[in-house]
Amino acid sequence: DSATTDFYSLSQHDALPIYTIQPESYSLMNAMEFMNDEYASWDVTYFLNGFLFNRIPLLKKLKWREVLSCRGIYGSLSDKNNPEFSEGLFAFPAGSTTMERTPYVEVGVGIENILKVLRVDYVWRLTYRNLPNIDKSGLRISLHMTF
Repeated sequence: DSATTDFYSLSQHDALPIYTIQPESYSLMNAMEFMNDEYASWDVTYFLNGFLFNRIPLLKKLKWREVLSCRGIYGSLSDKNNPEFSEGLFAFPAGSTTMERTPYVEVGVGIENILKVLRVDYVWRLTYRNLPNIDKSGLRISLHMTF
């Protein structure tokens, strides 16, 4: 297929650099940070359900639970959709880039069931840490019922 696509029609990844935990979104990626026309992504969350905290009497009584997470995306942009190589396409917005041969990955550790409704995660960006105007890590929070 020889048709080209401007950046506003390319895959827009669910990047929400806000302080709440959102399923299937990237906590530390800026909006329109990466431009891809092909990609694969993952969002894996592992709930330890007290595996560690239940061994500590005070934490067992609080019924806090541990959470581990890993989110990532691996993608590419064909030359036909890249304004650096194809004429007639709109330039990417400032701060946008294409992925190299490295996936974007962020990992987190968290505690849920705080006061029965609160989850707090600390998230780290593992790749593309050298780009300007990015958060390398951050605290995220959500409210949800766990039993």
